[in-house]
Amino acid sequence: MSAEQDRLIRQQISGLLYGGDPVGAESLCQEHLKRKPRDHEALAMLAHILLTTGRFREAEATLSRAIAKDSKRADYQALMAEILTTTGRYREALARYDRSLKIKPDFEAALAGKCETYLRMGKPDKTIKVIESTAGGSHASPLLAIVHGRALIRSGDAPQAEQIVRRHLPGDGINIEHRRSLWFVAALAAEKQGQFDQAAQLYDQANAVVNTEWDVEQATAHRQRVEEVFKEKGYPSLPRSECDDESMIFIVGMLRSGSTLTEQVIDAHPQAAGLGELDAMSILVQAMPEVLGTALPYPACLEETNELGLTSMAGAYLDQVKAMAPKAVRRVDKQLGNFTFLGLISLLFPKARVIHCQRHPMDTGLSCWTQKFAPGTNEWATSQKAVGAFYREQEAWMERWKEIAPLPVLNVFYEDLVDDLEAQSRRIIEFCGLDWDDRCLRFWESGRTVLTLSSDQVRQPIYQRSARRHEAWGDSLATLRNALGDAVDRYEAQAGP
Repeated sequence: MSAEQDRLIRQQISGLLYGGDPVGAESLCQEHLKRKPRDHEALAMLAHILLTTGRFREAEATLSRAIAKDSKRADYQALMAEILTTTGRYREALARYDRSLKIKPDFEAALAGKCETYLRMGKPDKTIKVIESTAGGSHASPLLAIVHGRALIRSGDAPQAEQIVRRHLPGDGINIEHRRSLWFVAALAAEKQGQFDQAAQLYDQANAVVNTEWDVEQATAHRQRVEEVFKEKGYPSLPRSECDDESMIFIVGMLRSGSTLTEQVIDAHPQAAGLGELDAMSILVQAMPEVLGTALPYPACLEETNELGLTSMAGAYLDQVKAMAPKAVRRVDKQLGNFTFLGLISLLFPKARVIHCQRHPMDTGLSCWTQKFAPGTNEWATSQKAVGAFYREQEAWMERWKEIAPLPVLNVFYEDLVDDLEAQSRRIIEFCGLDWDDRCLRFWESGRTVLTLSSDQVRQPIYQRSARRHEAWGDSLATLRNALGDAVDRYEAQAGP
């Protein structure tokens, strides 16, 4: 294969990644690397894909191989710095960005990354100072405008932030992810100024940059197939594993529902460990047919499972989580999407506990719709209508499991948690089967790196400004409210207004 053909393949990989198909990008990249294992540019692209999909250790190891082949690439050094920033290793990241800028002083991606790191460290003034002292600054660079705008919003100057990013909009010809970011920053700036109708229009623009469509009918059909396997008359007859481990706590629910705060309260206990958003359960499900020796996919393969197979799968999962926290008495898997697997979890881990984090549906929906998620993830979050439909699907899953799966489930309402942290924290710790420890009320002091959108929030004491956030938006959220239907009334009946 010629150098030109290699270049075209890398171009295809990049197109897939930035077009919202990281799975396809990774598949093509891995296939290419089997033929050309020394292609360090492809290795760096694979590292970028792994970073995008949240596999940070793999990303760092893969990129180290590329750097070993060419340590003078400024873009490789900057990508490594981005990985380090994402995993909370800020000082290491700053050193890598400086190394990148030494190789290529005018490398704006490294400069923007360095400024983003300062922002992650809670130093927006430092970010602003660096950008404003750079020739051209955010006037000439859309990438710097994104970070500059976010720093200005953090510093309380939303009007200036909006002015800066609007210079680069509508962004035709700009990298698609940078264009998305510009629209999201403009929308947030409008929101911070109380211009909610305008903010809603800008969030619509931001979400429309990548034309994705979540299929609610397909999602409902999948849920119904799973329900059929676990229907009440069949569930008791399904085999169980012999696993007697009681360390596992599964936090499930919607994104932006207070799950990170809940996990941090537990993790602050000296006998507990928060493991973050693990993919272990979904990987286990994908491997089930092979483990069970059947051609049937999940969930149909459960009809051919047996006690031995389930015990083996439970052991494989536990081996992974115990390696992450070998001394912990309780281990928390905060992969919220595990709500689709609670029936299986009850078969694998009969002594597991489940915490269902909930928040007012309008606040949850608004928070999801206004977030910029990684390419190819959470396609349901790109419109108010789809967010409402997804919320109702999640609600349907949980109601079904509560009817048939014999797992203890604790409902934690975000509003209660922020109103009375101590009472709710004691309730959570008691549910986990642990004695109370006052450190659970000082979770922000743990120094633990949190790799979610809530990372800034869990490094500070509790605050209440996100509760009832939707009320100020009025009719701008009419589509979301209509899509949620009676879910709002049901929530308010459970949790109070």
